Amino acid sequence: MAGGRRWGDAAVAFALGLVVTIGLWGGLAVAAEDAPRAPGDGPWRMILQDQLKKEKGCDLKEVLSYQEIPLGDEIMIEGRVSCIDDRAFDFTRSRKHQKFRIELCEPVVC
Repeated sequence: MAGGRRWGDAAVAFALGLVVTIGLWGGLAVAAEDAPRAPGDGPWRMILQDQLKKEKGCDLKEVLSYQEIPLGDEIMIEGRVSCIDDRAFDFTRSRKHQKFRIELCEPVVC
């Protein structure tokens, strides 16, 4: 019977440790969501970076500006990025699951 009690105590200790760990991770996740995002740090950035590399041969240097514009139930994103080779592109995307429209930013146009 003494062996059974030890297993019971171990199970309770394990469960308590698990609850505390989950609580701490949950608190960290909430804190991360509340932290201010850096410019151009949305989930769309990785998609844009990959599309720039494949379509324009651009290694993304930085997102110079962007804005998220509510359009009904969707959010449109538009902005400007620069590449490591100093080219700049304007980008837009009207819906979340569409590709970005990317155009070279030329001094006459921009």
